Amino acid sequence: MKIDTEFPNAREGVFVPPGFATPDEIVEIVQFCEPLGYHGLWATDFITPTPMYGIPEGEKPDWFEPLISIAFCLAHTRKIKLGTGLILAPFREPVILAKQVAALDQFSNGRMFLGLGLGMCRDEFEALNPRRPKAHRGNMMDELIELLHRFFSDEQNVTFDGEFNAVAGVNLYPKPVQKPFPMYVPLRAEEALERIAKWGLGVTAPFAILPDRLKALEPHLHAAGRTLKDIDAVAEAEVFFGKTKEEAIEGYKKTRHGQFRLKRQPLESFLAQNFVGTVDDVVEGVLKVKEAGIDHFNILHVPGDTLSARKELLQQFSEEVMPKID
Repeated sequence: MKIDTEFPNAREGVFVPPGFATPDEIVEIVQFCEPLGYHGLWATDFITPTPMYGIPEGEKPDWFEPLISIAFCLAHTRKIKLGTGLILAPFREPVILAKQVAALDQFSNGRMFLGLGLGMCRDEFEALNPRRPKAHRGNMMDELIELLHRFFSDEQNVTFDGEFNAVAGVNLYPKPVQKPFPMYVPLRAEEALERIAKWGLGVTAPFAILPDRLKALEPHLHAAGRTLKDIDAVAEAEVFFGKTKEEAIEGYKKTRHGQFRLKRQPLESFLAQNFVGTVDDVVEGVLKVKEAGIDHFNILHVPGDTLSARKELLQQFSEEVMPKID
């Protein structure tokens, strides 16, 4: 199985305490993951704190821009893949994003991927777009995805006239190394199904809902001349270890991320959808992913308020879980 995890460029204030990681420490984490056998790391794209983030008054989280952070870390690694999980599509201009992504894929010899999303907090979009606060973010993402696909293809003189973007006779070089270039979107909303099928996008979703969402996607894929084998489906879940399940639960509840999550979701529901417990409990959970025919798993969040806690969890997963799921 391909095992991914998060990239801690913009987690402070929400999932980890302020001051969690300096730029050098972010590079250190990426380099730490590479020899442990992790396939890829997904960077976060938070831009400006707004009330919906729920950040305590007075905190000033450092949120490092994902593409620049990825570029720096790609230069300090050799084989691990890095990408966005997810970059906020409504804030990105397609031509410049295409140039940035293609350059990163070229310089890294094909180690870049692009996850696209709408954003966790609608009020962030409204704060950054006060002249069009009610713009349809899904339509904005559709235009962006179409333009990226066309820019990355062999099409000449790309011309497009949409609601949010327009270009006339554009040719962008170099193209990405990877063909097709890997792009991912969440597989949750019904309106995403047509988008995914049309462009053959990879998908991400919590494992608890992913098999059913893939079944819903299947007829759309068939209509577009594709099958599920054409789609890279990434199952997501949180992981946390303890000597007993009870110890793991109590430890998780004490983390900044655990407190964030459990304010929004009942404990019983959370435990049913994630892998919290002993090593054997976590192995059992990830094996369920594999038994469902899914070979790509992302440790969506790494609960832990210090770098050492993060390293300990990632190393334990690498040494005690990975060998039992191959």
